[in-house]
Amino acid sequence: ALLRELPGLDVNLRAETLVWGIERLRRETSVNSVVMHSADRLRLALHGPQGLDWLVASAVVVATGARERVVPFPGWTLPGVMTLGAAQILAKEHGVLPGRRILLAGSGPLLLPVANELARRGAEVVAVLEAARPHRRWLCHAPAIWGNWARLGEGWHYLRGLRRAGIPYRFGHTVVRALGVDELEAVVVARLDRQGRPLPGSEETVSVDTLCLGFGFLPNIELTQLAGCAHEFDPAGGGWVPQVGDRLETSVPGLFVAGETVGIGGAGAAMVEGRIAGLTVAQRLGYLGESTLTRELTVLAKRRQRLRRFGTMLNTLFAPELDAIITDDTLVCRCEEVSAGEVRAAVARGAVELDALKTWTRVGQGPCQGRTCGPLLARLVAQETGCPVADVGFFRVRPPLKPMPLGDLALEEVA
Repeated sequence: ALLRELPGLDVNLRAETLVWGIERLRRETSVNSVVMHSADRLRLALHGPQGLDWLVASAVVVATGARERVVPFPGWTLPGVMTLGAAQILAKEHGVLPGRRILLAGSGPLLLPVANELARRGAEVVAVLEAARPHRRWLCHAPAIWGNWARLGEGWHYLRGLRRAGIPYRFGHTVVRALGVDELEAVVVARLDRQGRPLPGSEETVSVDTLCLGFGFLPNIELTQLAGCAHEFDPAGGGWVPQVGDRLETSVPGLFVAGETVGIGGAGAAMVEGRIAGLTVAQRLGYLGESTLTRELTVLAKRRQRLRRFGTMLNTLFAPELDAIITDDTLVCRCEEVSAGEVRAAVARGAVELDALKTWTRVGQGPCQGRTCGPLLARLVAQETGCPVADVGFFRVRPPLKPMPLGDLALEEVA
C-alpha cells in the first residue's frame, strides 16, 4: 500500500543502490577572527546501476534493518547448513525447497513460520529445536503481552500448524555438531542444561540433508558507526545500537534511525518508528508545525512503547548462551578460516580488543567485514577475560561498507 502511494509523491526511489559511505560536511564561519566549525549537512556515497554518485541531505533516516545472529559449532560450514532467512527466501520468493529432510534449530519465534512454510511446501521437517527452555522468569514478562494480542495469536497459529503437521517442537535442545564430508549428512542433537551446556549422555544423531539455523537478530549499525554516532550496548535490543532521543535523532544532528537499527523490535515497531522519524524530519525542514508533530508523537510514542515492550520480552526470553558448543576446532571466522582455538590463544597472548584480534589472526578481514564473526568474537573475548561483552566493543568500520567494484572506486572523484 505504501509503495502504491509513491508515484503520487515527490519521492525519488533509487532501487539497487548501495550506500557505502557517509560523512558530515562542516561549514566554517569566522567570529572575531576565530574559525568556528558547525555540522551542516550529511553526504552519502552511493553506488548503483549508474556507478558512483553522491547525495547531500539536510536530514537522513537510517533504516538498515538487521541480520541473523550465528552461533557456530563443528561442521556449521558444511553445504546444507543455512540460516532460517536463507531457507525462507528460497521457499517464499523462489519456490525452491532448500532440502527434503530438514531440521530447524536455534532460538526465537522465526523458527515457527519457517517450519510451517517448509512443511506446507512438501518438505519433511524432522523437528524444531528451541534452545531456550520455559522458566519461571517468563512470568515476569507477562505484562508485555498486554495489548499485543495479534502477535500472540500469530504465534499460536504457527504452533497449531506444527501440531497438525506432526512436527516435534522441543525446548532446551540444540545441534552441537554437523556431520558430513562434502555435504551435510546428519547432525548431533543434545539436550541443554540451564547454562546452555550440552548434558552428557543426551546426544543423539539425526539423519538430515538440510539444517536451518536461527538464533535471533543483530542490528545493522555500520552506517551509524561510520557517521560517528554514539552507541550503547543493549542486550534486550540485540546488541550495539545508536543512542537516540524520543524523536529518534542520534547524537549526529540531522541523522535519524528507525526500525531494527534502533534495536530488534519487529515489523510493527519499525513502521511506527519510521513514521516518528518521518514526521520529525518534516517538522525540522519546515513542512509540519510543532503542535501537529507533538500531537502525532503523543499517540505514536504509546504505540511504540507497547510494541517495543513485546520485542524486549522476546529478545530476553529467547537469548540462550551457547558458548559451550564452540569447540577449539570450530571455525568462528569462515571468511578467513580462523578457529575458536586460534582466537582463544591470541586472547591469552594479549589481544583483548577486536581490532587487535583482526591484526593477529585476520578475523573480520573477509567479505563480510566482521558482520558475522564480530559479535561472536566479542563474546569469546569476554568469556576468556571475564569482562562484560559491552567492554569488548566492536570492529571499527571503514568505507566501502560493503564490497563493490574496485574499478568504480578507482574512478572516484573527490567532490
